[in-house]
This record gives sequence, C-alpha cells and structure tokens, in this order.
Amino acid sequence: MISSDGLKQGDKIPSERELSERLKVGRSSVREALRSLELLGLIETRRGEGTFLGDFRNNQLIKLLGMFILEDPNVKSDITKTKEILEKDIIRNICLLEDKEELQNLRKNVIHESETLFDKIMALERNYLLYRIWEVLKSYSAEIMDNKVQLGQNDIMSLLDALIEGNSDKAIAIYEKKDSSHSLI
Repeated sequence: MISSDGLKQGDKIPSERELSERLKVGRSSVREALRSLELLGLIETRRGEGTFLGDFRNNQLIKLLGMFILEDPNVKSDITKTKEILEKDIIRNICLLEDKEELQNLRKNVIHESETLFDKIMALERNYLLYRIWEVLKSYSAEIMDNKVQLGQNDIMSLLDALIEGNSDKAIAIYEKKDSSHSLI
C-alpha cells in the first residue's frame, strides 16, 4: 500500500477507517498493527494530525530481531566472532573509499576522539544496515564481556594511516594486534 500509493517518509498514511476498508479487516486489527509499527519506529502518530511514515533508517527492528536471536545461549559465544568479521569487512570497505577527507580529519583529531574513534571509523562504511547490525552486536558484546582490550594510541594512528593509504592488509594486521577474544572498543 505504501508503494502503490507512492508514500514517502513524512507522508500521512490513511486513517484507521480507510485502512480497515481497504484491507478488509476490523478496525481493532488495524489499530493493533499501527501500534506495533509505531513501537518499531516505522510510523509516528501526532495527536490531532494523524499518522505519518517515519524514517525507516531509525526503526527498532534490528534491535528487536537481535533480542530474539540472542535468546539462544549458544549464539552468545558467536557474538564476538561475528562482530570481528563485520569489523574486518568494514575496514576493507573503508580502505576502498575514494574520498579520504573524513579519515584525515579523524587522524588530525585522534587525541580528542580516542574513546569514540573506532565507532566513527565504522560509521564511514556508509552501509547503514551493516553499521546498525554492528552497533547491535557491539552493544551485546559489551554486555557479555568483562573487559575490553583497546589498541594503543600509536596503533590507532597506524590504523588510520593504513585506512588513508587504502592498504587493507596492513589495516587488518593492525586491527588483529588486539587480543582477538575481546572487542577493539
């Protein structure tokens, strides 16, 4: 219906009554579905104005799916490994970036941004879904791990230099210097 009506983010969606008629279901079913979509952040209800399509990029679906996946105790042991696979792939992709300006700015400000530096490097991937999955894995990883091993200041500088050079082998080697059973940051 969103596609056939040509609706975009911020557009008003049909009323409960209209949705009920178009979908041939009861209004209570429509109301419950709308409530679920709102909880996921896919729609936004504004009192007195109606219901509008939200920003699909900011929805809670990935976090919700993560909670169900992580209910399996066997999966918890896979979190770190999966996170490392994603981090290495993101590092490889960042090495392929043609515009290195953001990396160079990070390098200039490395002292001021050391605590969030790896997050900022990961965000340069530009693949929002991959980044969101990494964020969820990172948050769960932090919850199940007692301590973190971080790269030292010199290693961070070397990592940034390798990313700027586009040398993925060197960047991965620096990344792997950390204890592989712990997260980078």
